[in-house]
Amino acid sequence: MLRIIIILLCLLHNDTGFATDKEHEKLKQEIEVLNDNHQYELSIRKLEEIITNPNTSNYDLYNAYIQKYLTYKRLFNYIEALNNLDLALKAGIKSDKKESVIKRVRIERMFVHFDLLEFDKVAALLKLISREDFNTINKETEAFYLSVLGTMSNRAKEYYLALQYLDEALIILKEHAPKHLPLIYRKKIEIYRHLNQYDKAIENFEKGLACAREHKMDIYIIAMYNDVAIFYSEIGDVESALRTEQILNRLITDYDVTNRSGKLHMVERELLKNENKGKEKQNSKIKFIIIGFCILIIIVTFIGYYFYKLNNTGRTKSINEHLYLQNDVENSIQNMDEWNLHNVNSSDYNLTDRQLEIIKLVKEGKTNKEIGTALFISENTVKYHLKVIYKTLNVIKRSDL
Repeated sequence: MLRIIIILLCLLHNDTGFATDKEHEKLKQEIEVLNDNHQYELSIRKLEEIITNPNTSNYDLYNAYIQKYLTYKRLFNYIEALNNLDLALKAGIKSDKKESVIKRVRIERMFVHFDLLEFDKVAALLKLISREDFNTINKETEAFYLSVLGTMSNRAKEYYLALQYLDEALIILKEHAPKHLPLIYRKKIEIYRHLNQYDKAIENFEKGLACAREHKMDIYIIAMYNDVAIFYSEIGDVESALRTEQILNRLITDYDVTNRSGKLHMVERELLKNENKGKEKQNSKIKFIIIGFCILIIIVTFIGYYFYKLNNTGRTKSINEHLYLQNDVENSIQNMDEWNLHNVNSSDYNLTDRQLEIIKLVKEGKTNKEIGTALFISENTVKYHLKVIYKTLNVIKRSDL
């Protein structure tokens, strides 16, 4: 009887269903379209359907987690992005494509460190990455890799080498992913500033902005204005820098990254709750089949009655534990504190909201680099704002704030 029950359970949990490379590419394109249209909640729901499906293969799980990682990375939620990248690696190394999985995850981890301006970690990972690693990875990822090489060359003051990398990336993206071209144009702005070729810097800003608008890539529109604001600040064009900064502040407010990321967390909680309910129903169904099967075989003997009571007790306990966890989560959500950014009255000092945020972070002991990371602006932009703040508040050092 035990062998029959085991066979029955195996049939119920048979692990089948393997997507092809075409299906993986189709999923990638579907998620990109949803994200380009800011429908991040739908992206997460679609990916969770794959992840929670018991028939999903390890490599399919890997691809689903990679798309979740890219979705959160696009919203600058690097904690969730890295968490999903780790889950992608965990699933992928169990597949028959372990080597390519490890290479892809290493490359994506390098991109995260690059976005976080952790250039020492980027340099360390670049030593482990070669151009051949991209033979099994899509071309746009290879273009992103070349853009990183361009930035690292720029930091090493090898400006013309940096331009070579970026021009090669432009060629790839024009053919395979033109919507990402602004990523390359924005990097050229800083290089041409170093070369004192200001006309070319503005030309690349205009090209990148036009391309971002054509493909409705709000994140790149914000990036282009951020970089040109830094450009104007560095060359001493204060009027243009302030005008561009005002446009940038409006764009960031409209994009509302924090709120969108928070909505994704709510979606994931809802999906987790539904998944738990589904598992309870599935477990109840399995228990009912086992109990019914035992009753049919042994005609309601003492042993069958005992297991029936034991399973009902376990079921009640499971339901109580689920209700306890559900109430605990709901109470935690209700008890979340709201923080207040209104420590300084902007009307009294003629300060912008961005400058108020910087003052708050300075009071918290943040460095200029940490403030830039928190607000998604460069360290130079932070320094520029501090100069304006000092002058407006009539102070001479950050401790006076």
